[in-house]
This record gives sequence, structure tokens and C-alpha cells, in this order.
Amino acid sequence: SESTRLLDVYLFLFNDFLLITKIKRNKKKYGGSDTSFIPVCPSLTPELHSFIREGGFCTVLDQPIPLDRLILKNVAPI
Repeated sequence: SESTRLLDVYLFLFNDFLLITKIKRNKKKYGGSDTSFIPVCPSLTPELHSFIREGGFCTVLDQPIPLDRLILKNVAPI
């Protein structure tokens, strides 16, 4: 919100908080990376599944937002 630059983010909604992350591309290729946890997360998009399989990961942008402190508002499209 402090920048005019657009940033693609992934939101993860848990039972009691919202987590905002951005994707990081792994520059090093690890041949035997363990991706066995991916099938356990069926709610991930196909794009995020393939991104993680290629060695990418998500980094947290800020502290998790507790749902009891979250206010949702409709805004007009940009």
C-alpha cells in the first residue's frame, strides 16, 4: 500500500489469520528437492504447484493478520 508498484502476492487463509506472501524464484537448481508435501495441499493453484516443483518458494511479506482484526471492504477496480 505504500508503493505504486504492483506486486503479485499469494494469500493463505488459515482458521485464525491471513498470511500474505510473494513468490521467490530459486536461482539454484536442486536435483533432488523434496516436493512430497505438494499433494497434501490440494487448495494450491496449478501455477503454484509447478512453481514449487521447480524449486521456487513463498516468502512472508509482513506479520500474519489476525482475522479478528481484519476488515474487508469492496473497492472499485483500478
